[in-house]
Amino acid sequence: MINSRNILLMLVAIACIMVGALAAPTPRVIEPDGMDLSLDGMQISDPEHTAEYMEMTGGTAKPGLQTYGRNLAGNWSFELKNMKSFPIGDIELRLYQSEAALFGTGIFKQGLNRQIATAEGSLLEGNAMILNVVSLDNVFLYRMTLNSADGNSTSGAFTLYSPAGEAPAKGTVSGGRSDVRRIS
Repeated sequence: MINSRNILLMLVAIACIMVGALAAPTPRVIEPDGMDLSLDGMQISDPEHTAEYMEMTGGTAKPGLQTYGRNLAGNWSFELKNMKSFPIGDIELRLYQSEAALFGTGIFKQGLNRQIATAEGSLLEGNAMILNVVSLDNVFLYRMTLNSADGNSTSGAFTLYSPAGEAPAKGTVSGGRSDVRRIS
């Protein structure tokens, strides 16, 4: 049986909760003057790369207007190796470019296994670019940080993410354009 004392205690508890909720300050969002909320400012760099690494590769994680003059559209081949330099697969892509945005489709090859893959990424300042490749059958994400000084060959690192949520695997990537463009 519920007695009047228990009812009174419940009403006091409810009143305390309501007073506490009303007394709490309302959070305010303050945006600093000049804050860039555009997609151009939303580039996320790989937290594994230090400022020294980004300086060595010639780029930072912020797109620059001068990078739009580089044309990396074309057919590309990449070789992926694990950290022990053991080959784990090849990626052949047809990349398109619009300003600093890169995108395309291709094939991920691992031995006799072939999977359709999609790619998206962006040019960064200097010679660097980020390229995300997703194999569609097994849905693996290969996030590649690349440096292409001449626009025809590239090297860098990748992180492999699996849909099972396992710890990401890391490795190296090298490759080049199969339809080499020459500067005349």
